[in-house]
Amino acid sequence: MDILEDVLKKSKPVEELTSITPELFKAKYFNKKPVLLKGYAKNWNATKQWDLDFFLKLKNDEDIDLLSGNFIQDDNSYKKSSFKTYIQKLKDVEINKENFKDYLTTLDIFKTYPDLKNDINFSIFADLNAINDVTAWIGPEGTVSGFHADTGKNMYAQIKGRKMFILSSTKYNKQMYPSEKYINGAVASKVDINNITPEKFPKLNNVEFNKVILEPGDVLHVPSKWWHYVKSLDTSISISNFGYGKLEMFGIRAVDFLHRRGFYKSKNCFCCD
Repeated sequence: MDILEDVLKKSKPVEELTSITPELFKAKYFNKKPVLLKGYAKNWNATKQWDLDFFLKLKNDEDIDLLSGNFIQDDNSYKKSSFKTYIQKLKDVEINKENFKDYLTTLDIFKTYPDLKNDINFSIFADLNAINDVTAWIGPEGTVSGFHADTGKNMYAQIKGRKMFILSSTKYNKQMYPSEKYINGAVASKVDINNITPEKFPKLNNVEFNKVILEPGDVLHVPSKWWHYVKSLDTSISISNFGYGKLEMFGIRAVDFLHRRGFYKSKNCFCCD
């Protein structure tokens, strides 16, 4: 049973601002509550210039891992490709209106294309973190990241296309039915709102949700450990800046070290291997 529309009907809009100062962002919103900064990135070079053709013209290429469909709740495995092969396929699919679900997540895009760092500016957020991890998310219309809660604080910029977020506060942790499966730097929910048996998750009815649609140039702040569901409404390019404290990052890396060596949930995880 798909209850997406029901969840959207009960969801309240995320607070929206058309301007903000670093001081106000730090005092009122940073890791406290979600906020949509409408048009904040509209003058970034990334928003003005990046599209599939732009990526195809870049000099370097690299091997990448792709996921398909809802990579949080679905049983999934990674597929191999090269960056430009995937971008060309995405372009062909968009032109020919084909059904295509392969999704490029958490790409360290600035490792391969370091000059592109100058095309974005997360300083209002990045300056408040000891460690910043900036990654790209690229995929076709219809891709879904099911409900999960990231350890890091997040500043999410929509570059091309539109994306829908549904969010819920940490105070509803139990009602969101956290999964026991290990996922690096996050906790997954057992709740798949696109394919759910409601009787199995009765507490979900008590959860208050917020909703927002990001358009090109919009930036969304998602506080640490807030639950969120994400769906691409168009072919989409997004850039995400995850922010961490030093101890926070040490903890994530330590747990992942233990997991990779078989000492922590080695057989119960979302890993590609």
